[in-house]
Amino acid sequence: MKETLQKPKVLVLSRAGTGLATIRALAVGGAQITAAVFKKSEPVRYSFCCDVIDLSKIDTDQELMDWLISHGKQQVEPLVLIASSDEHALLLAKNREQLKSYYLMWQNDHPTLTQIINKNRLYLLAEKVGVPVIPAINEPSLEEVTTWAASNPAPYFIKPFYEGNRECKLTKKNLVLASEDELIDYVKNNGAQALIIQRLIQGGDGYIFDTYGLCDEKGELITIASHRRWRQYPPDRGTTSFGEIPGTQDAAAEALMFEQTQRLLSSIKYHGIFGIEWLLDKNTGVYYVIDFNARPFTSVGHLHACGLNLPLLAYQDLVGENLSHVEIEPQLRHKYWIDLLLDLWSLQDKLDARTISIRAWLKTILRCRSCAYCSWKDPGPGFYRSLIIIKLLIDKAWKNVAE
Repeated sequence: MKETLQKPKVLVLSRAGTGLATIRALAVGGAQITAAVFKKSEPVRYSFCCDVIDLSKIDTDQELMDWLISHGKQQVEPLVLIASSDEHALLLAKNREQLKSYYLMWQNDHPTLTQIINKNRLYLLAEKVGVPVIPAINEPSLEEVTTWAASNPAPYFIKPFYEGNRECKLTKKNLVLASEDELIDYVKNNGAQALIIQRLIQGGDGYIFDTYGLCDEKGELITIASHRRWRQYPPDRGTTSFGEIPGTQDAAAEALMFEQTQRLLSSIKYHGIFGIEWLLDKNTGVYYVIDFNARPFTSVGHLHACGLNLPLLAYQDLVGENLSHVEIEPQLRHKYWIDLLLDLWSLQDKLDARTISIRAWLKTILRCRSCAYCSWKDPGPGFYRSLIIIKLLIDKAWKNVAE
């Protein structure tokens, strides 16, 4: 009797919606998946698509490395290993030599990932290859920021070099300052370690786009698609709460984003899933590079719903399957998608700012055909997320009654 070969197992270092979306997309391929989770609140704990290992007591990179090596030694065959956060992607790249005996993983070295995840280095790279970047200054002293602000009018946008950077004192994902005086006061009181300060370009919600794709071990593009962020939380500068795939019906605009993406990718030998964020200046039509995600992202689940399963293609690439049949620019089903909890928070801010009405918001909700966390085939995470939304609404109603 012919023995059936078992598919290589997968270990996903799971973070929030990104980890869940990655695992659901991988599950289609039939491999056994384990999610390593670092918080008790992770929705993936309630998923039918994977086993779960609780690593919430791990506090340091060294502890995680020790666990990964120990876990790898216990396996009969190497596991496919996928990170779903910048922090873990950098850690795996830094320790690639130690891990390669136990795991199949993307072959990016640490300097390459640092260059593209660290926003200050990404912008230097983009300038070098002719990709537009927003005027900025990195880690300035008080004297430097005062001189820079004199020739770069407000408002300003402040963000860390990369998400999870422990050197950064910024308590938010990013910060907007309305005047030159506010900027100087901020740097005077807080410093600017591991921070980028940019001019705030007129754009925001509806003008933020992404190019998503996958590169093979040689750094060659396997496939690419576009995405548009219609709403974010926080509004105009945060995480997508309501998006659209494909990102535009304008073929010329999409071609320009794809060409700029290729220009960035060709300057490095990148391997794996990527998501590059672009800001369209509505006054000039220029697409500025904003961020480079060297890992999966929440929208991989919605890309899958539209016909492009990046995590499964990445798995097939790592285990050595032939992907020559994959279209570089596939024709995707058009869908809007929503992360309802984030979008409720975004809605509240937009209602306060009077930039949207309840009626207009409801009209957009009715267009959605894909929802983060919610799935009939895997209802647990969506049910858990729904309980959070219900509690949020009850708390808000109770607060209004109390007032």
